[in-house]
Amino acid sequence: MRKLTLILVAMFLTFTVFAVAASQQLEVWKWIDGEWVSISDGPEDVEADAWAFSVGGAEGACNKRQWTIEVGVDVSVAQWINFSLTGTKWLWYVRKPGMYLTDCITATIASNGEVLVSFTGLASPTYQGPYTTVKNYIDMWYGFGSSNSNIQFAAASEIANVSFTIPDSNQLHYGLQTKLWNKIHVAECNSASNYSTSGTIVLTLQRIKPWIDPGTGFFNPDYNYTQLP
Repeated sequence: MRKLTLILVAMFLTFTVFAVAASQQLEVWKWIDGEWVSISDGPEDVEADAWAFSVGGAEGACNKRQWTIEVGVDVSVAQWINFSLTGTKWLWYVRKPGMYLTDCITATIASNGEVLVSFTGLASPTYQGPYTTVKNYIDMWYGFGSSNSNIQFAAASEIANVSFTIPDSNQLHYGLQTKLWNKIHVAECNSASNYSTSGTIVLTLQRIKPWIDPGTGFFNPDYNYTQLP
């Protein structure tokens, strides 16, 4: 109770006696490995995890019996993302025709907001020459699932230009993980040579704050952080 009283008194003094100071950026500490570590105290710390400012103010001096001081705390949280792919390319070496399946690439993604996932390219591998070929591509499918008994496959041609959104959820905040599978059908009519395809996967955060530089993900030093509503 005494601690709470001291905090309230400190707040009162801040807003009534010393609150004439202008808006200013404050030093911020982050709890890391059991101790408070200073992480930012100026506009040059654009890569810091958090910034804080004091704004507004109040003062008074006369014999009025009661004073009402509006105070508050606003917290604006940016969207973050953590993702990993244990591989970005499959390399196949096939000696004989047949249908083949492999996994070995694990995808993990965590975020505190919706993430748009877009695929571009990633068609079936095509013949690279320099000789002639009977069939100029290899049929290929991508899949995801925890084991080879529950894979959901999609032909490469079906996801060449596909987008979908991972919705915000508690699971997403703590990380979604799946295995990525690759299935190919090397037919008798595929001539001996190299076949290749490439594409891109684009992850787009859907809740970018105006004070975040979307190109770097760091604080935008030009944003007016102390503007009051």
